[in-house]
Amino acid sequence: MNLARPSQAIRDIAVHVDGSDGDAAKTSHADMIATMFDAPLIALLMNYLQAAPIPPGPGRSWLNAELRKRGVEQGDAAEIRARERLAGLHAPSEIRRIDYAYQELGARIGPPARSVDLVVVGRPHGDGGQWPEMFEAVIFDAGAPAYVVPPNAVNAREPETILIAWKDATECSHAIKAALPFLQRAKGVYLVSVAETSSDEERHRESVADMARHLARHGVAVEIRHLPQSDDPAAVLLNEASSLGAELIVVGAYGRTRLRQMLFGGVTRELLERSTIALLMAH
Repeated sequence: MNLARPSQAIRDIAVHVDGSDGDAAKTSHADMIATMFDAPLIALLMNYLQAAPIPPGPGRSWLNAELRKRGVEQGDAAEIRARERLAGLHAPSEIRRIDYAYQELGARIGPPARSVDLVVVGRPHGDGGQWPEMFEAVIFDAGAPAYVVPPNAVNAREPETILIAWKDATECSHAIKAALPFLQRAKGVYLVSVAETSSDEERHRESVADMARHLARHGVAVEIRHLPQSDDPAAVLLNEASSLGAELIVVGAYGRTRLRQMLFGGVTRELLERSTIALLMAH
């Protein structure tokens, strides 16, 4: 275990819930993290209130009132289910319900997400219900690090083997800083880089060595691995993580465009779509 110096800790955690079965994996990981660091857990129940999809005119006010009433009732039912699930966790928890309208998600989730060390969310791709908008709101609008949970990962355990997907970029540095409490507790940490071009390989290796020295000063011993250039770097990273038995991948989140427009940064998007391992990401 990497504990040469006093370890950093996560003091508070938020987890996105919606009262569905999809909460099982997220709350399992959030409970695990909260228990690891003896931290309180805040469940953010984000309840969307739909507005009338028609222009202003006769009947629109009535329809908006009906839609809001239905949305509030659905939120009430979701809150009951979420509270029942939270009651079975080990960590102390509270639920914070946030009713929001279209285009308000980023503004509404920003304050609570910025007031915790980590936000646990579901994987936004290929999971039939997890919102791309939720991940984007946490990462970009709130500027908070996100712990992204695959949909079937319901049996969470403390990550003992961690892969850092290294890229000499601000986003990656931010992700590593957010991951330090995990890195300092892990038994094995691998700093893995995938070559982008052959022309800057020497500079690339230098930046990896610099980060390894930086982590060593924080009590984290790492093994450096340089992987060859590939047309599918996400697959290379996932294969390496699988072969190492990693339980967590630390990676920067690149890009700023809407996920739903399919314009998100390539490696980030591929990892979000395909990883069966939890991701710790920051922008």
